[in-house]
Amino acid sequence: MIEIVVRKFHIDGIPISIYEQIDGTLKPVIFSFHGFDGYKDGDYFKREDELARRGFIVIGIDTILHGERRIPVFDSKPYDEKMKDIHHCVIQTAMDAIQLYEKYIRFMPRVMKDAVYAIGVSMGGAISIYMATIYPLIKAVSIVGSPSMIEFYQLKQEKYQWSKDFYYERNLAYLDRFDPFEHAHQLKCPLFLTAGMMDQVIPCSLVSKFIHPKVTFKLYDTGHMPNQAQFDDAYAFLLSKEDV
Repeated sequence: MIEIVVRKFHIDGIPISIYEQIDGTLKPVIFSFHGFDGYKDGDYFKREDELARRGFIVIGIDTILHGERRIPVFDSKPYDEKMKDIHHCVIQTAMDAIQLYEKYIRFMPRVMKDAVYAIGVSMGGAISIYMATIYPLIKAVSIVGSPSMIEFYQLKQEKYQWSKDFYYERNLAYLDRFDPFEHAHQLKCPLFLTAGMMDQVIPCSLVSKFIHPKVTFKLYDTGHMPNQAQFDDAYAFLLSKEDV
């Protein structure tokens, strides 16, 4: 059995977990982003372990306002109220990951320079997509994540009946500056998107409309909970030498 070493610490106040098979070889880095209301070591199918076994140095990071970065004033809000800030979490966490890599991770032992990937589930998928528009990743994967910030926000407004007040309208205007769907021309790497046919959280139509030469889309017979097949296909995509 291959031993995976897990190290957990804080850098610049950001909690991270590093998963690595230490065998003396240089390896690419992959950031692994969790879903909304989750935390860095609590996602599906032990993907951090699996990615480490497949030759990556895996960086799990607690999204802002999640995991060890939770704060009482945010935690005490109802779920639908917290959802109003989901894209602030997406944008800030992508920037956090870039900062951590540029300041520290790229200089760590066994790190292959300038070989950075990203993968995430749901909100984590949205982080991965956004990061792929602002940083030269090698490849990125979104499992049941939304490529559109604006349409997702409008969808949640309809579901939760948020008031279309100043805060809501200001958020829409703000998201227009960052939305990967609106700035698809900035996509810097091959991107693999998955969606579930029965997904009621992020409808597959919201994902499939992101048509771009660098995007590969695949639909699965699931709801919002991903299945093993999505991860197996994601691993194959990440390890393939095509389009790199």
